[in-house]
Amino acid sequence: MSGLDPSQIVDLVDILVILAGIGILWAVYYGSDRAELPGTALIPAPGEPDDAVPDTTGRTL
Repeated sequence: MSGLDPSQIVDLVDILVILAGIGILWAVYYGSDRAELPGTALIPAPGEPDDAVPDTTGRTL
């Protein structure tokens, strides 16, 4: 049996769920300011040839 009564277990679970939510939000938004957003990609110089093989690492459909 647990050394905690039911109200303490509920309080503990509430605290752990809130901390997990904060952790998930941090993981999602950490470094998102460096993300390449639509319209912010660099435009290559007109004289540069196109890549022979496009770099598709890290991209999904």
